[in-house]
Amino acid sequence: MKISFVGAGKVGFTLGKYFKLNGLNIEGFFSNNPDSAIAASDFIGCSYFSSLDDLVKNSEIIFITTNDDSIIEVWKKLKDLNIEGKIICHCSGSLSSEIFYDINNSGAYQYSIHPMYPFKDKYNSYKNFKTAYFSMEGHPKYFDYLKGLLESLGNSVLSIPKERKGEYHLANVMVSNLVLSLINIGVETLSNCGVDSETALKAMAPLINSNIENILSQSFENAITGPVVRGDVNTLNKHIESMNGDYKELYKKLSLNLLKISKNKNPEKDYSLAQRFLETI
Repeated sequence: MKISFVGAGKVGFTLGKYFKLNGLNIEGFFSNNPDSAIAASDFIGCSYFSSLDDLVKNSEIIFITTNDDSIIEVWKKLKDLNIEGKIICHCSGSLSSEIFYDINNSGAYQYSIHPMYPFKDKYNSYKNFKTAYFSMEGHPKYFDYLKGLLESLGNSVLSIPKERKGEYHLANVMVSNLVLSLINIGVETLSNCGVDSETALKAMAPLINSNIENILSQSFENAITGPVVRGDVNTLNKHIESMNGDYKELYKKLSLNLLKISKNKNPEKDYSLAQRFLETI
């Protein structure tokens, strides 16, 4: 099937290039910014369309790769065109395919296909994209076809119920954006000790990388280290005494979750003192 993209940002560039390199039929791009569509077509080696109608006429699968706020505006324009038989996909992690309201009256088929991947820039994100998982939900008509198409590229696909998209997206943000925030807090805290922020991040890099590698290669229980798993209340208290008050509740919630993991790892160990301390912060 001929695939085209509405929106020529990082996601459109990456998917277009990756799909093209893996033998899929990429027809072209349309964007409200014609220069972006032309740049995408040059980079990927496909056409660009000067109108949304031209894109629809020359495509069978249409990926909307705009920002989330623009998806509904694109859909309002698409649904007034002849999209009968077309496969309409968006790539939002938080929105379901239900954003394509009244699509049943158009004869088209709706899907949410979200790449679980950090898109850093337009021109390089495709290089390691084979490691990415996709999540997917939508109309049963072409669901298996699209799932098989993505899997044929070497990627894995998760089927996510549309009513769980908010929870699904939260999970993604927890392990990406919020981890970034935690690392930033750690760097700021070390900077308070007289270490410049660049050096602080370099110094913490082995901790960050080793922790992630241990989680992925072992398990949460086997990767856990530190005062919580040891039940070291004196160290926990020193942390609280030296902590910026804004972060105390965050420290408490995260440490209580670590305590739950610790109890799974060491069911015979008495964590009652640590439990009481953390609960009374």
